[in-house]
Amino acid sequence: MSGSVLRIAIGLLVVGLGLSGCADRGAPATVWESEPDGSAIDSAIDTPAAQRLVGSFLRSSGASNDVAAMALQRVGAPVMVYATYPSSADDPGHSLERAGIESYIAVPVRVAGRNAADTLQLEPLPPYLPRAMATGVEETSRPRAAGARLLLDYPTHTWFGWTRTQVAVISSEKTPALAGKELNAEAFYAWLRTR
Repeated sequence: MSGSVLRIAIGLLVVGLGLSGCADRGAPATVWESEPDGSAIDSAIDTPAAQRLVGSFLRSSGASNDVAAMALQRVGAPVMVYATYPSSADDPGHSLERAGIESYIAVPVRVAGRNAADTLQLEPLPPYLPRAMATGVEETSRPRAAGARLLLDYPTHTWFGWTRTQVAVISSEKTPALAGKELNAEAFYAWLRTR
């Protein structure tokens, strides 16, 4: 009886080590979540750090020095923005699973006293610290297919809708003719190497 218990214990140990080995190799998550939790984001923008950032943003855009009472309200769904990850082109099989890495969360916000919505950029991981403010809502106005992540290639300012099987070019500042094209993994990584 003790021999079978020992075999079960060894079996569980081997399975546990195997699973931890998969995690150590950076195995892709089985869930393709593309957007952050709105309630967690609301908590993050209702902080003194976010208020200070809004104050700096308003002063830099010519607002009066009395910005302490400016209210900040989320006016749309936050979007996780991923940055292209060129090293993933070296992975065997060239899977699109790792084509990008989390860069920041774009949150469309309305600041009291301003006519249009602006974007509050947050760190991509909890506790979602405020990083920057930008005029307009460029990220959250980008059209994407359901379930597609928003992928940005910073050097070319090219926006993609990114899924596990393809990337669809939303727009490109460097190469406007790319807009609307759909690229599989091979074509995407070829573009990434030559951009």
